[in-house]
Amino acid sequence: MIASILISIILCIQPERTGTVEPFPGVVVDYDTRTVEVEGFVPVDVSHDETPDVRIELIAESHGVRDFEALISLNTDAKNIHAALLMLGIEPGSPGRIEVDQEAKDRPMTRVDPTGPELLVRFRFERSGETVIEDPTEWVFDPETDQIFSEIGPRFYFGGSSFREFAGQEWYMARAEGTVVGLCTFGTTAGGTETVGCTPVLSPHEDTGDPVWHTINGRIPPFGTKMTLLLTAVDVPTEDTGKNPAANDRTEE
Repeated sequence: MIASILISIILCIQPERTGTVEPFPGVVVDYDTRTVEVEGFVPVDVSHDETPDVRIELIAESHGVRDFEALISLNTDAKNIHAALLMLGIEPGSPGRIEVDQEAKDRPMTRVDPTGPELLVRFRFERSGETVIEDPTEWVFDPETDQIFSEIGPRFYFGGSSFREFAGQEWYMARAEGTVVGLCTFGTTAGGTETVGCTPVLSPHEDTGDPVWHTINGRIPPFGTKMTLLLTAVDVPTEDTGKNPAANDRTEE
């Protein structure tokens, strides 16, 4: 993994590039549109009458770790997506996380926003014989309020995930957890896990009082449909740092 990131860094410092390149199988870097394209497929099946309600906690996962709760399962390693984003010439910030003070009486919870360059997240696929590009945040809703996820104003940032050591080996946590593009935030005091984090920071745990998100079944393509995840760098003013200007820590009692 470190080797792939070092290769990408070398590519980043070369003169401005144009056109496309495929640094890893199924991963394309488009320099002209400043987009990373990643092949994948629809991992959830909403067609069964017995199981019509599919809970979603991630926009994108890899390795099948969380394919039962993601809108797209990617055909590559999370570290390759990180490296491909570096090839666009952008640098990660820090992943989001939710910290709970287990020692305090009321166990206050602090939500830490992801930081880093902002990304536009879209899916490209075939629908009714035509190639379409759609916003995945319009594919899920809160069944308690009927609010569509896109209505809460989600934004996505290249936080970069974190590293942890297991059995003497260093792991890129998005690889270990399968958390490539968040909808919920799985990071804890041990560190963040999403390569691309989402704001607002929402917990996947119901006991926090955060919404539980389900698929809008009429919008989900059939199980196994091939899709491409598009991660496009959002242009920012030159005086902007490229970091999340709204990033902050919020403690809740």
